Amino acid sequence: MKTIILAAGSGTRLKPLTETMSKPMIPIANKPLLQWLIDAVDVFSEEIFIVIRNDQKDITDHFKDFPKITFVYQDNPLGTAHAVGCCERYLKDYDGPILKLNGDDMISLDDINRISRLDGCYAGAVHSTEPEKLGIFHVEDGYVKFVEEKPEKPITDLSSCGMYLLNKRIFEFIRKTPLSKRGEYELTDSINMFIKEEKMRVSEVNRWITITYPWQLLDAHKLILDQIGTQIGQNVEIKPGTHIEYPVAIGEGSVIGPNCFIRRYSTIGKKCKIGNAVEIKNSIVMDNSYVSHLSYVGDSIIGKNCNIGAGSIFANLRLDDNAISVNVNGSSVNTGKRKLGGVVGDNVRFGVNVTVMPGKRIWPNMRIPPCTMIIRDVTVQPDMKSDENLTRNKLS
Repeated sequence: MKTIILAAGSGTRLKPLTETMSKPMIPIANKPLLQWLIDAVDVFSEEIFIVIRNDQKDITDHFKDFPKITFVYQDNPLGTAHAVGCCERYLKDYDGPILKLNGDDMISLDDINRISRLDGCYAGAVHSTEPEKLGIFHVEDGYVKFVEEKPEKPITDLSSCGMYLLNKRIFEFIRKTPLSKRGEYELTDSINMFIKEEKMRVSEVNRWITITYPWQLLDAHKLILDQIGTQIGQNVEIKPGTHIEYPVAIGEGSVIGPNCFIRRYSTIGKKCKIGNAVEIKNSIVMDNSYVSHLSYVGDSIIGKNCNIGAGSIFANLRLDDNAISVNVNGSSVNTGKRKLGGVVGDNVRFGVNVTVMPGKRIWPNMRIPPCTMIIRDVTVQPDMKSDENLTRNKLS
């Protein structure tokens, strides 16, 4: 088998994290999302093609020594069919199965292993609660008859999860695919032509998360930790009085405690320091970040090389107990989550006693003044010399 993984997406809805890293390189349980996919298909694949942009140096640097990997560059963002089609020149003389995955999807390792062993063409599918936001499969007599993209009134909840087991004839139909209304070449259109001549069955996937927004990283994080269990790296120092609920992941060289509470489904990256009397709950703290004493981080994501000052609080629950909404590209998006904290980009430094209200985001390289209450996203550097910073701040 050979595998194609699409990884060229810009990830604008995952900001501020994608300001400094490619979307598929965001770490989950201390390993990039893309690494989890590659590890899952490696045993079955003789070659893995990763479709990327020219500027995604973090991907090429990370995987440059992987002998099975070939980087395929998509110069223009012309859609998913175009991205798959960029691999045709490498596969023109290959007659075996081709597995296609999205680099921003988390599919359970068991599901990937199962579809990799099948004979013939298959589409990975899930029973979705929101099929109107996905492509749905119309199946007759066990075979896919057509795929309908984001129907207004779906007649089934059997939805595409972006995983296909194909053969090289897909390239024949990609070449025939017209531009969509969005001005892109859509793989759904190519698949609909493909299945008129090639039989395709559905393989139902048990666990799938598409990562479009930051809070979905926490869902994928839980999925992985449920599969792999607790992971604690080498040279981790856990000081007296620290209590850890499993499963968690703690990267090598980190120092935890004393008197910390690391709750289940938390990840601490490499060479982090979690200070005295800190509580981390269902959160991701990336490499080289410090969370100083007497702080609380709940249902949050903290990027690399951050320093969270003493007494900082990431609030994760609205006072009215309603679901938390997040401002994404100028629109309010309901996360559907009752508990969600903040999202902090790389290289951010907090002063002491900072409070981050639920669902708020902080862009990379910011310096947050002490005693600040963050009630809106922080996308520009606050004025560190303002007289207001001598009392109580409200950043907008």
